[in-house]
Amino acid sequence: MVIDFHVHLAGSGCAQSGIILGKSFEKRPAFLYLKYSQKISKEQMLSDIDLIWIKRISDLVMSSDFLTKAVVLCFDSVYNENGDQNLDLSQLYVPNDWGIFATQKFKDTFLLGASVHPYRKDFLDELEKCNKNNVFLIKWLPSAMGIDPEHKLCLPFYEALKYFKIPLLSHADREFTFGEPISGWLKFNHLKKLKVPLEMGVNVIAAHAGTPSQIELAVEMANQYENFYLDTSGLFNPSRARSAVKLFRIAQKSVLKERLLFGTDWPVPVFPLLLVDKTGISFYKEVSKISNPFLRDIRLKEHFGFHIEGFKKNQERLLTMLGRSHTEEVLT
Repeated sequence: MVIDFHVHLAGSGCAQSGIILGKSFEKRPAFLYLKYSQKISKEQMLSDIDLIWIKRISDLVMSSDFLTKAVVLCFDSVYNENGDQNLDLSQLYVPNDWGIFATQKFKDTFLLGASVHPYRKDFLDELEKCNKNNVFLIKWLPSAMGIDPEHKLCLPFYEALKYFKIPLLSHADREFTFGEPISGWLKFNHLKKLKVPLEMGVNVIAAHAGTPSQIELAVEMANQYENFYLDTSGLFNPSRARSAVKLFRIAQKSVLKERLLFGTDWPVPVFPLLLVDKTGISFYKEVSKISNPFLRDIRLKEHFGFHIEGFKKNQERLLTMLGRSHTEEVLT
């Protein structure tokens, strides 16, 4: 069975989760659309959306018929180079304690995707806490969190990740859901910045597989680093759908075929209509009838030649590299 490496935790903080929604993020079109598409009411935002959200993910995983678990992702706040937290610049904060609670509540369907800012003064304590709670990976969105993966402050963090054998899942290339809190932070998402942790021996997963504009660099880096993997999350939305076709074409003939991991980026929707000229109307109608977004996502990927068994093999290679038991991580 397959793991979804990229599913987002979210909420409003209503259920004592500690989640904080930044005022600037609440005004962004992406947030308003996601709120609409998930049919979230004002009452739910004030009462129990935090709990509804994690139950919804677990139900979708169980009803997908091909997923065993989803890596549910936390989201650390912005920290400056002095190690001070800056909630004013933070568009979303999902604390690791909430991720730990969620994975304990839904232990049969969730894996912990913690988020720890490397500039934090207490980063090692936070990593140790997450490690004790069976963290599966660490997630960064550099341009939103203010993390330069090449900064010297990241080096001790990478050493700790290597020691604990925790992979780093880092967003790469352009970002469309979250804004750029400070001008110039978008450059932190460039794939080349992940060469530093790769060269230090950290297992790195690039979110979105180099789409929309760094696919060729992704191939180059995959050839150079055996510890470099890429997830296939968020490929079927307006910002990446056309480049996804290019990705799958290139991957079939390159090392990427052995490095792509399954991911959805849920709750970011899947839009089959964007690729109707590639899939044909009949397939478009068929896949559009699928209500489960995880299943809809894998059906589209299968159409472009990437099947469950392939994702499973790539996942097992990574788990072997991490020294983890496939049974322990995957089976329930």
